[in-house]
Amino acid sequence: MKIKFNQYERVAGLFVLTAVVGSLASMVVVAVSKGWFEPKVKFATSLKNAEGIREGTIVQMAGLRAGAVTQVELRENNEIFVKLEIAQKFHDRVREDSVIRALRPFVIGEKVLDVTVGSDASVKLAAGANIRSEATMDVMDLVSGKSLGPYLETIGKMTENLKHVAEAITDPERSRALVRMVDELSPLVKNANALTKEAVVIVRDVNKDKRIARLASNLDAMTTEITKLMPAMMKDSPELAQDMKKIAKNVAVLTDELQKTLPLLQELGPEVPRASKRAMEALDETVVTLKALQKSFLLRGNVKDVRQEEAERERAPASENKKD
Repeated sequence: MKIKFNQYERVAGLFVLTAVVGSLASMVVVAVSKGWFEPKVKFATSLKNAEGIREGTIVQMAGLRAGAVTQVELRENNEIFVKLEIAQKFHDRVREDSVIRALRPFVIGEKVLDVTVGSDASVKLAAGANIRSEATMDVMDLVSGKSLGPYLETIGKMTENLKHVAEAITDPERSRALVRMVDELSPLVKNANALTKEAVVIVRDVNKDKRIARLASNLDAMTTEITKLMPAMMKDSPELAQDMKKIAKNVAVLTDELQKTLPLLQELGPEVPRASKRAMEALDETVVTLKALQKSFLLRGNVKDVRQEEAERERAPASENKKD
């Protein structure tokens, strides 16, 4: 059975066929423009932070689209292992000094992996090699929640502390106390200023004619001489150290003994004034008694003889000194 199409059906079919062919042609053109049929060279890199990097992320070189990311994997050492493909025509510019950076072409937008162009003096990287990476930070990373989170928490705590300070200042009693403290600071500053001026005058008088400098110079000279003298003293008097050791030991023993007698002295301390007074009274009574005995008839002659003998003894040494 032969199927017949009318004129309208033939026109519709022609349009459909044309649309299908146009779509296929457009897809081929897009694929060619995007380099889908161009040979690719595989490389790898490691990143510390792969935020914004995923499979299909664009890889560019010198601002030109050079390839795309094919795999993103988190390794055990917390490094992000990234595999990428670069078009064959860019392979010659990937050298050992090339560096991969994750950045945004504009302030906002998707991140791309930018591969720097290697120098001519560097060696060309082989397929499958690892390209060195460098960490970068842009405005979006800086204002992201991951970066601002800790700072915002700190700012929140600071705000709460400022709130307590503000509440304390708004208290009338504390405000008056603060005003009184400020009023009292003025005389304190004036006194400190006056004290500083007086100290400057004193230091100027003390340092008149560079006395402090001369004193420091003399001390330095004396220290130098003592330093020179000490070895000679230790050499000429080797027993000096032993004697000093004995003296220190004796002083320590004496200190211990004095500490033992201190309680006894403290007990006798209150009695010492009274005993001294009694002793003076007894001495006065003894003198009075002796004078009374001297006036008696029996001792008057003997006392006179004793005084004459004492006077002769005192004159005898004086005459001997004159003869000499």
